[in-house]
Amino acid sequence: MCVPIGIAALTWVGTTDAERRRLMFLDLSEIAVRKDMIVRQQVDQPRVEDPDLEFVSPLVGDLTFENSGDLLNISGEVDCAVTVPCARCLVEVEVPIHLDVEEHLPLVDVLNPTRELEPDEDPEIVIRTIIHLEQGRPILDLDELLRQWVVCELPMRTVCSEDCAGLCPTCGGNRNLDPCRCAEADRNMPFAALASLLGDTPDPPDS
Repeated sequence: MCVPIGIAALTWVGTTDAERRRLMFLDLSEIAVRKDMIVRQQVDQPRVEDPDLEFVSPLVGDLTFENSGDLLNISGEVDCAVTVPCARCLVEVEVPIHLDVEEHLPLVDVLNPTRELEPDEDPEIVIRTIIHLEQGRPILDLDELLRQWVVCELPMRTVCSEDCAGLCPTCGGNRNLDPCRCAEADRNMPFAALASLLGDTPDPPDS
């Protein structure tokens, strides 16, 4: 859950603590029109909604919102931890995530995220995914903003250890847990792969 602190407070959208904890929607209608207004927001969120993310520690940190005249600047640091499968053996690995959040959103788009663009304008894709209008008020989906940052910070490849032996390509067993004799069997039957393509299984060598 986010708890407003500091100079001013953003307005929550949601009626119950449970709903706020799940949605993390913030009303930007005041800060979007008050130049030089600054809001500091504490983040303490168990998770963000994403079927591919498994959180093992909450998102905790602080964000600062500032109206600089033309831009709504969002900055701060948030930490959490997720689990991802090892690239070799598929065992779940805990990965700490540190977010250095920095967003600079044009206020004209914050106030009207679905406005029609001029021919020479590039669409602000981020704004259209994190801000929507509710009875004319710009609402920030802080949950979605943090989710996008977490996804961007996920490592491309994770291993449980540099010594991970991975899975046996023949039987699929985890070679970190049990010794696998498939490689030895393959050496004793050098034409096994060819025989499998032909739909025949060679007889084992005489002992």
